[in-house]
Amino acid sequence: MITPPCDRIKSKEVSFMATCLCDSVYASAAECAVALLEKFGAKVNFPTKQTCCGQPAFNSGDFKNARKVVEHTMSVFNGDDAVVLPSSSCAAMLYHSTEIAFKDSDKKPQVAAFAKRVWELCDYLVNVLNVESIDGSYEAKIAIHNSCHSKGSDTPNAMLKLLKSIEGVEIIEFEGAQDCCGFGGTFSVVFPEISGELGVSKVQKISAAKPDMVVAADTSCLMHQQGIAQKQNVPYKTVHIAQVLFDALKNKGAI
Repeated sequence: MITPPCDRIKSKEVSFMATCLCDSVYASAAECAVALLEKFGAKVNFPTKQTCCGQPAFNSGDFKNARKVVEHTMSVFNGDDAVVLPSSSCAAMLYHSTEIAFKDSDKKPQVAAFAKRVWELCDYLVNVLNVESIDGSYEAKIAIHNSCHSKGSDTPNAMLKLLKSIEGVEIIEFEGAQDCCGFGGTFSVVFPEISGELGVSKVQKISAAKPDMVVAADTSCLMHQQGIAQKQNVPYKTVHIAQVLFDALKNKGAI
């Protein structure tokens, strides 16, 4: 299990990290995340020199370059703000994997201090901003995909709590809910056959439950599954959790 630090900083001052995939593919997820944070009382700052969390290099075993990227991120996100990301995977990189990357470094104390400021979006909404429910409406049967990096954190519980609070949402259970979808960042590049097989299995199991959409806190998993579904000619709608929460509020004129 990849667990976050137990004594994280609960600041309502937020430095928002959009992540590479939001920047290049899922801009609306980042935009909706910022709108949600502001709606529920956070003051949001967006450091313009932000780049990557360092996970691609870390997952490839290139700790030297991963450390360079993390050090840049720490310099850009300096201060006492909470660092909030619309990605369980990128958040886990910054609050967990950095400890491994900097294990023998004299910068380990600074890295540990930075890790205490990092939050995934849903985890932050529920456990820092104390959002108990989304006063919104959204008619959909939703299958939830919890990414591997979210397990061990409170993101799955927070995401389920927020979705269940929305009028019209029905959560659909499916076989293999805890299975990996096979993306794994660079894993899908180095081991495409295994990654593809895992993805096909996941898409088939979710499709069999006939949800209206698949929702996750990680755009990477959604992108992977969507691509496989298209190759398999399977109707498969994927939506980031931030988009669902935003649209639910918008449907009731609450945002």
